[in-house]
Amino acid sequence: MIPRATVFAVIAAVMLLLVAAPALALQTDTPSDCGTYQGVVCQGWFTDDAGVVTDDARVNAAISSVVATHGNEIAFVIVQSTGNQSTAEFAVGLGNAWGVGGPDKDGIVVVVDLDGRWTQIETGEGLDFANESRLAAVGNPFFGDGDFDGGVLAIIAAIDAELANPTPADEGLSGAGAGVAAVVFGLAALAGGGVAWRAASARRRSKETSRRATLVDQALARLEPAGSELPLLADFSLPQPEGAGSATTGEAIDALSAIEQRRGAAIDDVVLGTIWSSGMVAVIDRQTLLDANVVPLELRASSERSLLEDAVQAEARRIADVAIGDREVFDVRLAELNRVVDTLRPHRVAAARKRTAEALADGLVETASGHVTVTDLGERFYRAASALDANAPLAESLRDLATAYETATGKTEALEQLYAKLPAGTTRPAVAAALADVADDPDEAYREYEAVRVTLEKEGDALEADGLDIPAVAALLLMNHDESDVDEFIDVYKANRSRGHEPGEAVEYALAGLTDDTEISRVRRQADKLGLPVSITVALLRRRDDGPEVYRGLLDELAGHGPSGETLRTIAGILAVSLEPAQAVRRWVEARQALTDLGLEGSYADVAAAFGASDGRGPKRFALSYAAQRQALARSSIDDADRFAPELAHEGTSRQTDTWTGRPIPRGLYDFDPFTLFFYHWVITGGRSGSYGWEPIYRDQSWSQNRGSWW
Repeated sequence: MIPRATVFAVIAAVMLLLVAAPALALQTDTPSDCGTYQGVVCQGWFTDDAGVVTDDARVNAAISSVVATHGNEIAFVIVQSTGNQSTAEFAVGLGNAWGVGGPDKDGIVVVVDLDGRWTQIETGEGLDFANESRLAAVGNPFFGDGDFDGGVLAIIAAIDAELANPTPADEGLSGAGAGVAAVVFGLAALAGGGVAWRAASARRRSKETSRRATLVDQALARLEPAGSELPLLADFSLPQPEGAGSATTGEAIDALSAIEQRRGAAIDDVVLGTIWSSGMVAVIDRQTLLDANVVPLELRASSERSLLEDAVQAEARRIADVAIGDREVFDVRLAELNRVVDTLRPHRVAAARKRTAEALADGLVETASGHVTVTDLGERFYRAASALDANAPLAESLRDLATAYETATGKTEALEQLYAKLPAGTTRPAVAAALADVADDPDEAYREYEAVRVTLEKEGDALEADGLDIPAVAALLLMNHDESDVDEFIDVYKANRSRGHEPGEAVEYALAGLTDDTEISRVRRQADKLGLPVSITVALLRRRDDGPEVYRGLLDELAGHGPSGETLRTIAGILAVSLEPAQAVRRWVEARQALTDLGLEGSYADVAAAFGASDGRGPKRFALSYAAQRQALARSSIDDADRFAPELAHEGTSRQTDTWTGRPIPRGLYDFDPFTLFFYHWVITGGRSGSYGWEPIYRDQSWSQNRGSWW
């Protein structure tokens, strides 16, 4: 990810010489003049561009200690905002611009985005933390309390411990206990908490610190009630009535709306019975819920809880006073901490059960049938109301909803299976999403992809030498039914490179089957005039003789509906290659309104509407599929996977079919589906700039800002 031969490399050599110097020199000498990125001027290992840390020298000393101990350069940056980049993109770009990393040690970039409320950790390709998000989350409790110094030092301590003793992928810091352990161990070590901490060698100290932090974490984690110990509404629900009643979709929506507004008395009894029997609401025995979760008398009668709470905190902090070499004293104090935790835990569990039961009871709505709550199914149905036919029978709408949700969940599961098989890299999510749409069986898609990738790895040394992402190229070839044309693609790519074309351009020309210099020059001139990538320009010219004129006309017509800049050009390009011009804008407006009714707005939703405009199911069905796909992807363990919802939701962009015709894409480089390039071509040129793909659209973060509206 991060180049190494830079100013940071020189500074690292100086820092390593300081390891044997006095502690004061180690804490004050930090790098400077190491670059500027997006207006953020590098101030050394630590750059507080937002001005929220009060003791910069202390933080710099802590980072310097970690750099000197392990040799990995660190750029820790706090910014108010990352602009229109995601925090991850900002961190990668900053690492590349500042050149964080040395010849023998990969660098680490930490970016705290205040407006985005997110901390991102990125590392060089040769350094792989088991779980960067866990390390980043260590600072959250401090940041939440406004203690930015403490949060930064906690993250540095976690990185120090991870470098010294890498954590297996299924372990690591978690929960509130991680924050306490970071304070007890990490901050004491990094901020100079005693002669004993500095006396031991840095590596032994880090390993022992990590071991002790893990033991304290485990002890404190036992205070948190397990999910199985808390009450669930399902345990107190009354049996559903036998036999489903009859109601329309609109009547069911009105009933759910009345429940949301806590107007239970206004619901028709027949409709209520219908949505109850359909599983959209549950009727709860409220009194039994409360009675079963009161704090036991023996715990209420005791006044020991407050004393035990104080004792836990005191015991945890006492451990910080134990010297590194004194394991016997540490073991004694740890045993005392565990004893206090065991005594306090029943109080914590009882209190949590009572609070949970009261909160659940407060959320119930009284109706003629009893106290009701809306189930997950009812919530999904209500959120999708605008995409449903109010006059349709309720059972029909429930089937439509189930189909959309099952399809979206299936694609997301396939994406996750494929993601797990793929190697780490910036294009990994995009490649997984691409393969999830290639075939119904993810294993089959992966086998076909691997065959293409292996061939590219063996024969495509020119692509690798040019810094192109071979997994992304392999996915694009497979999506466009070119898995049998890998050798031809490589030959065309090499020929285009020999003519002086840049790597990104050479890939684009090869995918589009452009081999003749005269044709390339003609298409390039037209692409420059239109402000479009070459691949989309090629699609316009091949789809229809008047393609450029159609595109310009759509630009003018769409401009009156609000989109502008790159978003406007993207929408016009999608519509021009996927619909007849006479109906394109009307269909787009309908799809956009359907998404708006679901609460999905912004420039990214506008681009999604351009996909929906050509979906044969119509705008409402596409909106339902798109919302379901976004929800399923948002719940995925893969960060930012939901940016691929439009392509995955569109009915005509899967299984190597042409979006325009709905028929299989013919084999050969000349034929391709431009939709695949809209959403995957950008990954080939990661880290580059220009008009090779839709980079500006992928810097747009509006897709990630309305997750609360999804059902």
